[in-house]
Amino acid sequence: MKKKIKSLVPFALALSFLMAGCKNTEAKNTSSSSAQTSDSGEGFVFHPGHATSVDDSGNSSSSNSSSSSSSSSAPLDVKVEATIEGDKPLTDPYKIEAEDFDTSHCTLQSGCSSFTESPDNQYPTSGGSCLACIASPSTLAFQINVKKSCDISFYTVCAKWENPWPLDENVVYSFDSEDDPFVSGFTEFGHTEENLWYNWKTVKLGEKKAVAAGIHQINISVRGAFPDTDCFLMSVKNYQA
Repeated sequence: MKKKIKSLVPFALALSFLMAGCKNTEAKNTSSSSAQTSDSGEGFVFHPGHATSVDDSGNSSSSNSSSSSSSSSAPLDVKVEATIEGDKPLTDPYKIEAEDFDTSHCTLQSGCSSFTESPDNQYPTSGGSCLACIASPSTLAFQINVKKSCDISFYTVCAKWENPWPLDENVVYSFDSEDDPFVSGFTEFGHTEENLWYNWKTVKLGEKKAVAAGIHQINISVRGAFPDTDCFLMSVKNYQA
């Protein structure tokens, strides 16, 4: 009986060494996996309110993943933000601040803590703040009160790090009916060495002729990424005084 027990000792020792080896191998695999995850994140550049990934060629793209959403089952609170009561050129337009919009139906971009940003004074904004950090799916809207029939041209003042970056593919802007969106064709965004994030572009979204008197709504549907947006402008002509 002692001989049998004695003969089992080497086997038990061998088994214990084998199990230890498996644990070491498992630990190495876990460590390797963690290292790969870390490596994949080295090209991720964070800016307050922005998340932009950079590939090996130096090209960048904004992250569309979202960390949280403030989407609400309550109706979107859409307010009249401007009253159209006469002609105005683009040099002195009707202006609507984007940061005043209800963002309860917006998704917050990963790595961000707020839908609004206040750029430094060296990057002027019309109201001191802008809308940012909005990811898909998101919905925004505002209304205008048109007193008499007129022609209205709509503009957005916005910025994006990338160039080219197709605005129409990422955001759908429409007047009253969402079945008839504006088509801007605008792609020329981009940054400078001195201004990475707030290189504002005034983009003409479209024009509506003979807009009838009454309340009208501009709908904004984010399908991809949303550019930093300072404000919306409207120039008016042929107002029926």
